[in-house]
Amino acid sequence: MDKKVLVLFLSDFSTGLYTLSSCLAHEYHFVNMGKNWTEAQAYCRDKYTDLATIDNMEDMNRLINTVDSGSNGSAWIGLYNGVNSWRWSLEDMDYYGEAEFKNWDSSDGKLPDHHCVVTGEYGTWWDDRCIIKYYSVCYNGEKIFLVKYLP
Repeated sequence: MDKKVLVLFLSDFSTGLYTLSSCLAHEYHFVNMGKNWTEAQAYCRDKYTDLATIDNMEDMNRLINTVDSGSNGSAWIGLYNGVNSWRWSLEDMDYYGEAEFKNWDSSDGKLPDHHCVVTGEYGTWWDDRCIIKYYSVCYNGEKIFLVKYLP
């Protein structure tokens, strides 16, 4: 998988202290084809970066706006139940890790055979069996480095 790196310099480097931080820019893509979670993941990895990863509520709102209004609003995202923890599907260590942001539907029962996550039209999540066919949301992710001057 190719990665793009964008480095932004916000000041000259003549004096002072600087910090380097990074973030991901997610561009979401709704896929209007019913697939099980594994098929959706393979499709997203082939055409984009992976199934959608959601880091915060701002990402969630952008994802909701991406979902096709003609659908029932249900689509696979990249969250799955790994070994006793919810993980994002992207394997790259720069992206991969236990999910911190969560937006579970209050009625979700988290049944034992439900290991993959679907988002609904209002952005809440529930787990379901990975063999069920849903639409999916993919994303392109770019690592962005931000250099900040600390006076």
